Amino acid sequence: MALRKTTAWTLSLPLLCLTLVFCMGCESKDRVAGTYIAQGRSGEVQLELKSNGSGLWITGTDEISFSWHLKAGDLRINTKEGGVIVGKIQGDSIRIDLPGQRELLFKKAP
Repeated sequence: MALRKTTAWTLSLPLLCLTLVFCMGCESKDRVAGTYIAQGRSGEVQLELKSNGSGLWITGTDEISFSWHLKAGDLRINTKEGGVIVGKIQGDSIRIDLPGQRELLFKKAP
């Protein structure tokens, strides 16, 4: 009986540790999900991040869908063409550097 308890404890401890490490490595999309607004050169740009990992980039009458995830505290937007746009999360704002040395600062909408 004592051998069974020892074996069960020995097997369950590494599993518990692995589960804790995995959960600590996950970043919550709910924390970042929402609508963000920036002022671009040609007007307002909206960034909609849904907690399921999908999103919309809205400029004027154009809507571009994408998927997104968090990695090492950064927002990673996966374009349909296969590119990745990286945004730095800073509190309730997201700073995105676009090609051509253009930067957009998105602020979370109330």
